[in-house]
Amino acid sequence: MADFHQSIASGPTSQFPALDIDTSPHDYSDVDSGFGASIARTENSYAVTMGSGICPYVYENGRRYQVFREGVYMLPNDSEEIERLDQYHRIFLALLDGKLYIAPLGEHSQKVRHVLDIGTGTGAWAIDMAEEFPDAEVIGNDLSKIQPPWAPENCKFEIDDIESDWTYPENHFDFIHLRSLSGCFEDWGMVLSRCYNHTAPGGYIEFQDYDCILKSALGTVPNGAVARYWRMVCDAAESTGRIFQVASTIEGLLKAAGFVDVTVRKELWPLGPWPKDERMKEIGRLTKPGLRSAFHAFASALLTRVLGWTDIQVKELCQEATQEINDGSSQLYVTAYYVCGRKPS
Repeated sequence: MADFHQSIASGPTSQFPALDIDTSPHDYSDVDSGFGASIARTENSYAVTMGSGICPYVYENGRRYQVFREGVYMLPNDSEEIERLDQYHRIFLALLDGKLYIAPLGEHSQKVRHVLDIGTGTGAWAIDMAEEFPDAEVIGNDLSKIQPPWAPENCKFEIDDIESDWTYPENHFDFIHLRSLSGCFEDWGMVLSRCYNHTAPGGYIEFQDYDCILKSALGTVPNGAVARYWRMVCDAAESTGRIFQVASTIEGLLKAAGFVDVTVRKELWPLGPWPKDERMKEIGRLTKPGLRSAFHAFASALLTRVLGWTDIQVKELCQEATQEINDGSSQLYVTAYYVCGRKPS
């Protein structure tokens, strides 16, 4: 584990965001958002009037999915998924001791005026960023309208597909943020090249996600229910052309796109509260409830649509994986990657 950031070593307990989990999170998709007029950023964009309250969905195996670019993004967008995404936001913050990013924003007298959060999800990161930089315009875009109807005035949300043609100005954003997007794109090189074109000279880009490679602190190769689950889901995703195991490739892809001063920070992410170190134990404790939900969210559409599994088979696999996490004896973890780069001035 020598390649990890030293923060995984034993030390005092870190301060984490409060666990104010709403057991019945609001579903923001059918309310009047107040975000303004219709959105049509590209020729392929979904024409949505955000305040209309009209937003179609498809329901499958007890979960709800968006219909914009149906089949491209295979995770649900229902209330259970909203709660999971908000929980994962807390985990990503915990891994950075409460920080939203590792990029050296605001240094060298460079102002943060325009921020783009790609795949914003519930908008939690974008809202926190808008509060940290009240003079900046923060845009969060996503395929699903699951963001809250309240947000700082300098934060707005848009429905868009980042793999379609961009109409944002080139050389515009001082910071572009991508989090939890492994498995979302067929061509990461293309996406990061576009990010480069639309980043302002001297601006930054940052990728945040885990590597989707299961490991054990025991030094053994994981071969239990979680490993089987991981193998099935990753194989199904790979067959669609949208692989999950991309985090370790982002450093090279950022450099290939033209970014310089590329920095990689790795953090051990325990799948459950098995570590003895108090900081790691707390992160594992935060992870456990979100992981139970994540198992079904990631597997349901992929395994039924791609591999032809039944919903019962998927639930059985998820239950077995959850039992192994609850047991904790396998001491499983993944590696979280925070990768940032700068566009030359």
